[in-house]
Amino acid sequence: MSDFLSKFNKDKYEDLLNEQEDKKIKDGKDKKTENQEETEPQQKLEEQASAAEREETVPERDIPHHPQSSFSRNSRQRDTEEEVEIDPEYRRKKRRQLWLIISGAILACMLIFFIYYMLVHVKVEDFVGQPVAEARAWAQENDVEVELVQDYHMEHDANQIISQSVSAGDKIRKGKTLQLISSLGADPEEIIPLANFSEMSRVEAENWIGENKLENLQMVTEYSDDIEEGAFIKITIRDSGINESEYQRKHSAAVYYSKGKEVFERNITIPEFTGNAKEEVEKWAETNEIEMTYEEADSDSIEAGYIISQSETADGKIAKRDKMEVVVSVGKATVVPNFGELTAEEAATGYPDLDVTVKQVFHADVSYGRLISQSVEAGTKLTEKDDQNVTVTYSLGKPYLGDFRGQLEGELPRLFFDQYQSKGADIKYIVKYVYSPEVKGTVIGMGKFNEFVPLTHTVEISVSNNASAPPNPPAYVEDEPDGPIEEEDFEDYVK
Repeated sequence: MSDFLSKFNKDKYEDLLNEQEDKKIKDGKDKKTENQEETEPQQKLEEQASAAEREETVPERDIPHHPQSSFSRNSRQRDTEEEVEIDPEYRRKKRRQLWLIISGAILACMLIFFIYYMLVHVKVEDFVGQPVAEARAWAQENDVEVELVQDYHMEHDANQIISQSVSAGDKIRKGKTLQLISSLGADPEEIIPLANFSEMSRVEAENWIGENKLENLQMVTEYSDDIEEGAFIKITIRDSGINESEYQRKHSAAVYYSKGKEVFERNITIPEFTGNAKEEVEKWAETNEIEMTYEEADSDSIEAGYIISQSETADGKIAKRDKMEVVVSVGKATVVPNFGELTAEEAATGYPDLDVTVKQVFHADVSYGRLISQSVEAGTKLTEKDDQNVTVTYSLGKPYLGDFRGQLEGELPRLFFDQYQSKGADIKYIVKYVYSPEVKGTVIGMGKFNEFVPLTHTVEISVSNNASAPPNPPAYVEDEPDGPIEEEDFEDYVK
């Protein structure tokens, strides 16, 4: 028990010393070493006395009384005075160790929190101007939901990000939603006033198309022999019924500019076409883009459809788009003769290769049997491809009015047409009905007959109207005037 009390008093004494040392440090007292040596024994004695008094106040029921307790206390006090030696750096080390432990704990907690925060949060990238697919790939990789809103925008192309709900560089918790606004491109239904391309160069037109996001307005360049390089040619709107004032971004159109005249190298070898079929020349010209001209001519030796000659010599060189000419045979030709040197009978039978039609008509100035005209000029060559019909017209001279007395009235139309009107003479008649012993309808007189008349002439014919005359009456001879009757005397004669 004495050992326990001795140990207890020693511990209490050490605690008191530590408290006193702490008090000295807090108050900041810095005394000289000599004063410390003088005051320390007194303090030790006072502390030992107070400690002894506290020990004496311990209830007797807790600490049994021994005869040697007083001696033991005095002995412990002496031992304590002899054994305790205070180290000024000890408390500082203990405090430094405590602060290190606390700081380490705080740092550990912060580190654990930081690691946890880093595990459940992710840094947001800058998606503005990037494709939507790139943002979706990042979101899927980092377990972030994406909410996409689309809108028309002039400055961003279709499917590019316009803005994002979390700024670039900020953190977002995994599983949360990142809101993105993406572009649908320029508004396709916006009406775009078309520029005056005729006053713009091709580069200026391309820049204008790009600035207005006109993806459906194509820039087309083509060669032109008439318009200089870089100059405007035309603009076409392919959507039907749309004029330039109604043009919208969605409409398909094309603006054409010239590349100037196309120049090709003369590197195409010309074959020998003479005697070859026209089809071979056409195929070669189409393959090499040669502007081939085909002339036709007759030939006694080259079959129809084959080449007689060519404008460019064989084995020569020619460039694409150059012009060339070949002569194609149409076969053997028949030369149209001068039918004025032939009679009508010779013309009809002398040329079996031609379909000759011979006509004979009256003519006031051309004598009988002479050629009036031929439908195809003499010396013309006609081939199988040409019309072989040739009409030649010969003269019958002046019309000669015959004697139709004794004929029936019903025969007059045929007689006048066959003998005069079908042969170019406009010979007509008028009928006058008179009483005579002849049977009704018999021609009994003519104003003129058996004489030459003009090409245009009308003759009066007297026809019997005797319905009671017997058949075959005696011939009736009417007094006729001597010589031809002049037109001014015709009416008096009829009367």
